[in-house]
Amino acid sequence: MADRLESRTIDEGTTQRLSGRRVEILECTLRDGSYAVDFKFTENDTAILAGVLGRLGFRWIEVGHGVGLGAAQAGKGTMPTSDERLIEAAKRAAPNAQIGCFFIPGIGTARQLKSARAAGLDFVRIGYNAPEIEDAFSYLTLAKELGLKPCLNFMKTYGISPAAFAEKARAGAAAGADVVYCVDSAGSMLPEDVRKYLSAARDRCECELGFHGHSNLQFAVANSVEAVRCGASFIDTTLYGLGRSAGNVPTEVAVAVFNNLGIETGIDLFDVMDAAEEFMGPLMSQMQLYDMMSVAMGCSQFHSSFLPKVTAAARQHGVELRRLVVAMGKLDPVNLDEENLNRVAANLPKATPGKAREMLTSFFVPGISAHSISSSLSAVQSLVDGMTVTCAKRRARPVLELVASESPAPALVLPDLVLAEGPVVLGRVVYGSFEVLEQVLRMTGNSIPLYLNDKDGGSWAAEWPASLKEIVGAERILPIRSKRLFAGYMEEVVLATAHRHGDFCMMIYGSPSRALLQNCCETFSNVVVHGELPPEAPANCWQMADFSDRMHFDLGIGVALLLCPPSGADSSSIDQLLLPEGVVITAGHFPRFETDTPGRAVLRLDPNQAYRGQIDRWVAISNLMKSAQPSPLAMQ
Repeated sequence: MADRLESRTIDEGTTQRLSGRRVEILECTLRDGSYAVDFKFTENDTAILAGVLGRLGFRWIEVGHGVGLGAAQAGKGTMPTSDERLIEAAKRAAPNAQIGCFFIPGIGTARQLKSARAAGLDFVRIGYNAPEIEDAFSYLTLAKELGLKPCLNFMKTYGISPAAFAEKARAGAAAGADVVYCVDSAGSMLPEDVRKYLSAARDRCECELGFHGHSNLQFAVANSVEAVRCGASFIDTTLYGLGRSAGNVPTEVAVAVFNNLGIETGIDLFDVMDAAEEFMGPLMSQMQLYDMMSVAMGCSQFHSSFLPKVTAAARQHGVELRRLVVAMGKLDPVNLDEENLNRVAANLPKATPGKAREMLTSFFVPGISAHSISSSLSAVQSLVDGMTVTCAKRRARPVLELVASESPAPALVLPDLVLAEGPVVLGRVVYGSFEVLEQVLRMTGNSIPLYLNDKDGGSWAAEWPASLKEIVGAERILPIRSKRLFAGYMEEVVLATAHRHGDFCMMIYGSPSRALLQNCCETFSNVVVHGELPPEAPANCWQMADFSDRMHFDLGIGVALLLCPPSGADSSSIDQLLLPEGVVITAGHFPRFETDTPGRAVLRLDPNQAYRGQIDRWVAISNLMKSAQPSPLAMQ
């Protein structure tokens, strides 16, 4: 009882000391959060979210490439636009906020920092590995000369001792840093670690202190509270914790916790929760920030930027990746030496094959509406860029369907977005010549992992030249038949419509294929066709020569299937033939019919919807074909 009472007294005393203190939340969603979407926040994304954050009262907003200024040019991941345009967009949207960017010397250049300042940059956070932080000091001087507020981020702070951090922080402040940051890059720190580093720095330097945490071990929020207790006045956060590896301190959680402790943030808790849910909720529903690899990184102080090389080494040596990650993190949390990497990997036990497990459940993600872009090769690039951005935000991969036009047309190219479903975003390009197809394949080969070759396109393109297949590799090309796919889709709709609206009589407007007519006659008791009948039509169907034949008016037609758009007069006749509760199925978008028959129930068949539910199967078939490739040993 005495212990609990003493603990409560200590907690209450701490809360009283924090009450009334002000902390600046530096909102990093548009910068650190960009890691989670492959750096694909667009200019429009930035304007929207920066505007929201500015209206909520955030005074410090960081934007741009997650790795910092100039990272795209340095090959660290492409962006939809430049850093400068993102800065300008944020400045216009949030005029009362300070807009900043990250900057790593050696990745970004002095010229790029000056260009960012000209675009409206207000502050810069200069990051460098803690042991060599002095190498960044010259950029503090440059930032001051440019009129920027410079912050110094000790990346992988845990790579040096608290005493060394304090001494280097003092030197950084003397070199021009307005704020010195303790950075838990691997999400490995505990509150007692944060206390040691920031308390030591507080004793040695007069500048402001900040903390940047990650959630690998789920201590990011607790570490942020401890940082404030030790004198930090800047805390980095992102909405929903969106960020690199296991994510960052969630903005909305930080505001809630600080409010409970009496720490002033200037942000209304319910407003920020509403904004997070409205603007980031749809994106976060596709994210999984926390996984077992995050835990492995956090417990060993392993930085996620090393993961590609360590993954390759684990594959080469046949060892379990997480064990290698932990071993390398404990060996050196700051740098990755490839000689040591191969030595450690060679001495780990070999991985055992994993057992196949059944999935507990699956998830369906509603797709996005199809929309035409335009007819040009540049539009193909626009389509692929848009697909790539969407994939980054949905944790999906792009697939491109290639369809030959009915007749050759040397300059024809027509790209459009089909749908986004589950793990795939599907686009389509209609091409009119093999020359155009070659350009499309060369243009998209680095971005598209799987192509669908539609065999129901023009017969002139039934067989591609071998040279075209070699551009992207035959293993990445899967043949499909879109007309057969759409026919199956239509048959299922006809069956469902008969079940719901009655199967006594159906009318088909247009000339059906033999297969379609056979299906309709098996589903409905009677079928009337206003069009050409195929040879050997089933016995329960007959042809309607024209709508003046009144003998059919009393058949009780419950469903009409329109294979082509009717004229105004025919639309009126079809409407009269149908029962009042009858329904019309259109094999496409026939707006005139819908205008001429207001109030009539219409089921519009979108050919793109036929692809739903097929994507996973095609991907599985593609993977099966790849796994069936002969091994090099088998070919010797």
